[in-house]
Amino acid sequence: MKKLELIREEKLFRLIPGRTEDSRLEASGVALLDDSTAFVAFDNLNQIAQVDVSLKYSKRNGFWRAPSLGAGFEDIATDRARGSTFGLIEAVEDLDGVLRGFVAEYDDKRRLRDCTPLPGQFRKENKGFEGLAHVRHKGREYLYALREANSRTMGGRGRIDVYVRDRNGAWNASHRISLPHEAKFKDYSAFACRNNQIAIVSQESARLWVVRLDARTQKLIRGSGTVYRFPGRNYLNVEGIDWLSADTLIAVSDRMKSDQPGRAARTDQSIHVFRIPR
Repeated sequence: MKKLELIREEKLFRLIPGRTEDSRLEASGVALLDDSTAFVAFDNLNQIAQVDVSLKYSKRNGFWRAPSLGAGFEDIATDRARGSTFGLIEAVEDLDGVLRGFVAEYDDKRRLRDCTPLPGQFRKENKGFEGLAHVRHKGREYLYALREANSRTMGGRGRIDVYVRDRNGAWNASHRISLPHEAKFKDYSAFACRNNQIAIVSQESARLWVVRLDARTQKLIRGSGTVYRFPGRNYLNVEGIDWLSADTLIAVSDRMKSDQPGRAARTDQSIHVFRIPR
């Protein structure tokens, strides 16, 4: 199995003004605003961090408030064309008592535009959506939401639920993409899609799966997937990922758990840049 190459990484508290080593920065998602700026979401904060992708301290780095229905976000996505940002809420109880995933949308001025439910429902709060990507295809907007295998009908595997935006701004169910056996990890923690190339991360398996998407059929191309391992045994909490280029990824790691080995602290609450080996 091929190993990802580490390009650079840094603890998040070292990059953001006003934060210290004692700050709880439970990073859960990352998305590029442009080629030099990444947004980082946290599952314990209704705030989103702006970080320079050089991973060097900058006065431009910092937090902006992101009000929503939840107490943090499971992942984050951006629409570069409009400068919009989407915060994914894994699952919360809707007005009818059903657990649903929600998406909070912020405009290019970082103002809350809307917080809307995604069609579908979940059985457990901690088995909802895990990853989010925004895609434009043939003039329409789509959200790709990665979900855990939380029902018998999913055969123990995860899947990608795809939603299309209608003229009124609502997200309607479009289709589903089932994940093949080769992507049957212990869990799913991060998802990214760019130029028909998909990346899916498993935190517990400490693996990355990269696969191509057929733009015409919107199905995964069989035989195009490759599994990679992270460069070392310390990457136990990778929770967010996005594409910097066709062979380079930016990722963030959550806070280590109490039952994890001490080595996990070396890379937790951090931001990383990895390259896919040729």
